[in-house]
Amino acid sequence: MSADATDPGPEEAAPRVLIVEDDRDVITLLVEILSHEGFEPIVAADGLEGLLKIQTGQPDLALLDIMMPDINGVRVLEQLLEEGAGELPVPIIVMTGSPEGAARSRQLLGRDRVFEKPFDPDHLIQRIRSLLPTRS
Repeated sequence: MSADATDPGPEEAAPRVLIVEDDRDVITLLVEILSHEGFEPIVAADGLEGLLKIQTGQPDLALLDIMMPDINGVRVLEQLLEEGAGELPVPIIVMTGSPEGAARSRQLLGRDRVFEKPFDPDHLIQRIRSLLPTRS
C-alpha cells in the first residue's frame, strides 16, 4: 500500500508550541495565528501548568507570559534554568506587558527572545521559526 501524499509521516508532524498565558483573549489569538501557520498549539493557563508541560517534554517551543497568578513567568524561567544547569529544555519566547518582567527576561534569555505586548504577529512567527530545530 502506498503512502498518501496528504498523510504526513511522523517526521512531518507539526511543531508543538506551548502557550503559557492566563489571558483568554491572547490565548485565542495565539492559537489562531499558530494554527494558521502550521503549528500545533498547546495551552497552559498558568505558570505551574506550563512548567509541568515543559518538564515533561511536550512542546518543541514555549511562548511564556510573565504576569500570571501562582508562578509568574520569570519564576518559570529561573526554575527551568536552575534544573538545566543554565540551559533551557526547549526554546522559550517571553511575551509581556510588564517593563520589569521584560527587563528581567532579557537578562535571562537575551533581547531577541522577549516580545512586549502588543507584538507584531509576523515578527513572532519569524522568531518561532528561527528557534525551532530543523526537521529533516
